[in-house]
Formats: sequence, C-alpha cells, structure tokens
Amino acid sequence: MNVVMELVAKFCHDELEAYGNCVQENPLIWHTKCAELKKTVSNCSSSHPSIQRIKRDCHKQFQVYDYCLRNNPSQVHVCLPALQEFFTCGNNIASEQQLKADMPTPEKAPA
Repeated sequence: MNVVMELVAKFCHDELEAYGNCVQENPLIWHTKCAELKKTVSNCSSSHPSIQRIKRDCHKQFQVYDYCLRNNPSQVHVCLPALQEFFTCGNNIASEQQLKADMPTPEKAPA
C-alpha cells in the first residue's frame, strides 16, 4: 500500500472506510453522493503533521489528480497515472526519517 494511504488509513480509518463504502455503493454518482464523506476524510487527514507535510509538498500532484477525478467521474481509471504521481511524491516525502516514525509497522510472521 502507498505511504499516503497507509498514513490516512492509520489515523482516519473510520472516516476512510465510510467514504470507501459510499463510493462502492454509488458507482455512478459517488462524486456527488459521497462529497460530505470525502470532506470528512480530508478534515481528519489534515489534522496530522505527517499528512500535512505530504499535502503541502505534493499539492500540485494532488491537484492534477483531483481535477482528473472531477472531470472523469465515471471513468476514474483514466486518473491512475495522476494518482501514481501523487503516490510517488508522497513516498519520496515519507522517505525522510521524520515521517517513517509515523508509519504503521508490519506484523511479523510467527517463527
């Protein structure tokens, strides 16, 4: 999973799950039906310093992705390259030690 999504999932799990369920249940009208839940996820994630840093430093990449989603609500797959650019930026930012401390630690397999 991408570092940006891992951080959001760690700190905003309930909000992200509600938004994801809404999108899944409303595939043709998710962009309007789930707008309030999207704001809730955004508000939650905006409160964490690591996510704030990624949002600040990767703002342009996110804007391109968001613009693509708004203009292609029924064909979100065309936005995957823009999403990948945002993820790449977030991963680069998170490679700094300060953000790595916030990352969830993977569960170790039993010996």
